[in-house]
Amino acid sequence: MRGDTVHLTRDELLGYFLRAATPREDWRVGMEIEKMGRNAATGEALPYDGGGPCVLRVLEFLEGRRGGAPIWEGEHRIGINGEWGTISLEPGGQVEWSSRPLASLDGLADELHAHLAALVECGVATGVRWVPFGVDPDLPWTSVPWMPKARYGIMRPYLTARGRLAPRMMTQTASIQCSFDYESAEDFRRKFKAAALLDPIAVALFANSARADGRPTGLVSFRQAIWRETDPARCGMPRVMFEADFSLEAWLDHVLGVPAMFLQRGRGLVPAGGVPFAQLLARTGCSAAQLADFETHLSTIFTEVRAYTYIEVRGADLQPDQLSFAVPALWTGVLYHEDALAAALELGRGVGRHEAWASALESAARDGLDGRYGDLPLREAARALLAIASRGLASGAACAGTGGSGLEALDRLADHHGLSRSS
Repeated sequence: MRGDTVHLTRDELLGYFLRAATPREDWRVGMEIEKMGRNAATGEALPYDGGGPCVLRVLEFLEGRRGGAPIWEGEHRIGINGEWGTISLEPGGQVEWSSRPLASLDGLADELHAHLAALVECGVATGVRWVPFGVDPDLPWTSVPWMPKARYGIMRPYLTARGRLAPRMMTQTASIQCSFDYESAEDFRRKFKAAALLDPIAVALFANSARADGRPTGLVSFRQAIWRETDPARCGMPRVMFEADFSLEAWLDHVLGVPAMFLQRGRGLVPAGGVPFAQLLARTGCSAAQLADFETHLSTIFTEVRAYTYIEVRGADLQPDQLSFAVPALWTGVLYHEDALAAALELGRGVGRHEAWASALESAARDGLDGRYGDLPLREAARALLAIASRGLASGAACAGTGGSGLEALDRLADHHGLSRSS
């Protein structure tokens, strides 16, 4: 249904999510991984273009190495679209690979390994070193060039006015995100709630950003602190998620209440004026909100878990390459097996109030597995979550395939932290 032929209403937007419901046999798993490049000789951040190591040379190399078509914005090459997924640029030149939605973890593992191998080759060929952390540990954010994308020209002043650390978020952070299908509004509710409640455990397991500006920050995930001071209206997790009657409709109402940052007009983006998206639904004629505006708005919801036509889990810092695959493996085992999902929701009851969850998230960011998750030590909660995910993968979770690649990834993660994933 074309957005430019429909006057958007709340019911139409609810239908947008309901129509995305997918039968279990068609579920897919996807991931996104961001990396920051630095000049291997000087340690400087990469400019967009120029005579030395730069983002444009990275894009050109990856297109030549892997194929695909360049993505342009005006005269600037800003990404690649290929059979293997897409490459896009974040504000500070972070190179983000988004996989295709895949039917098995085994296939996703192959795609991830191919991407990581291409980045290694790219670094050698272009003189680029890839930062293996969720926050740049050395450079001040003011030294990082901004990418020539219209989106970031609007986003930069908007978020900077609302969060002290928003410029760092845009220029200096990198993460791993995973996407999952749902088969009904009730399935959406349960998966979204489980992913949100368990997010502090995942933050502790995947914390990898302890330094910034050349010194310790006092946290194991400074990236989490950065998000807490970016924009309170669109980050963290809204209180509605912790209500007993949380639903897909409640999530939609939250999204509609978040101020809109962009509108799609003509050939590009224009500022939306920061009014709640719900107010845009009342507009008519040429200024009426379109479906493309709503989809762009969804991309500016930066909660720990968010939704498009799928559920996206966002809490993991960028990992060392050998641990990257553990992120989709963990969440597939938890969210794509019914018994595992039920056990995850039970584990999450300990932080079922917003205040308890926020406290657990802060503890995870500060102390990692030495922190607290409600009444539990986070290390104990992490061990329980790894056991739940492992049972899910071993017992036939959707998209698990043979389960082998996912279980091996969880073993590596458990060994890294000195944990056992067994029940």
